[in-house]
Amino acid sequence: MSEHTLKSNNGASQQQRMWVLIGLTAINIAVQLINAAIIKESTVLTSDQWLWLLGVYVVVLGFNGVRFVVWGIIHKRYPIGVAYASTALLFPAIVTMSYLYGEPVTLKHLIGVLLVMIGVVSLVRQV
Repeated sequence: MSEHTLKSNNGASQQQRMWVLIGLTAINIAVQLINAAIIKESTVLTSDQWLWLLGVYVVVLGFNGVRFVVWGIIHKRYPIGVAYASTALLFPAIVTMSYLYGEPVTLKHLIGVLLVMIGVVSLVRQV
């Protein structure tokens, strides 16, 4: 691999680009998990608590706006195949969140997450 292929237009090394991708993906995943927790917790609200429900929808919409901006940054800086593959890092977080909510997490879940992570690591290493 030549020196040129290891550098992006702004001079960042391949390792720096990988860490930026991981950071942006972590922000995206954190916002997704916050949204999921808000929605999960809001299921106890009843229709007569419409003002609270409206507030939940506004907050979730705001967080989705943040995700939209972060996605834009990721897509501007990285190939689509790498950008979408990095979002698979959400899977271990979802399994963890499921466990924290008392939902069953089986060996199949864990094996599936492991296989997805192996695929993500192999793709992200190409950044």
